[in-house]
Amino acid sequence: MNRTLALALQVLSVVGILGILALQVWAIPAVAASMAAEYPEFAFAQWPLTVALIAALVAIQVALAAVVRLLGLVRAHEIFRGAGLRWTAVMIGALAAAWGIVAVTTVWQTAAGASNPGLLLLELLALLVGGAVILLLVVMRGLLADATALRVEMDEVV
Repeated sequence: MNRTLALALQVLSVVGILGILALQVWAIPAVAASMAAEYPEFAFAQWPLTVALIAALVAIQVALAAVVRLLGLVRAHEIFRGAGLRWTAVMIGALAAAWGIVAVTTVWQTAAGASNPGLLLLELLALLVGGAVILLLVVMRGLLADATALRVEMDEVV
């Protein structure tokens, strides 16, 4: 990967982090208040769902920050030095936390009757895609670990 592409991806990741922050501060509380006013029978779910959504988005921001750091390692040609494994572990852990929050929230919403079928389908789709992404990252982390071990072995030979 060339340095320009890595830098562009870093910038996009930072923009994503800032965009999610704007959602957390302004959009999500406003939409939650609007929904609670429009559907008073679900007003009891306003704050639990708002907190859960913001927490899941914080986990996604942590994963994006790990991507920024990994791209920095790529730009510095240091990705195979061991630090890459730590940052991929951070990314996997953060996305697993977000997945868990969505899973618990989905179960709670369904049990409390605070969900509609369309929202439930979206949440199940998010869980399916999120689980696939996490499993893909676990595989990619294994490949990075193998490449790092080979790099260390080659450095010893040379």
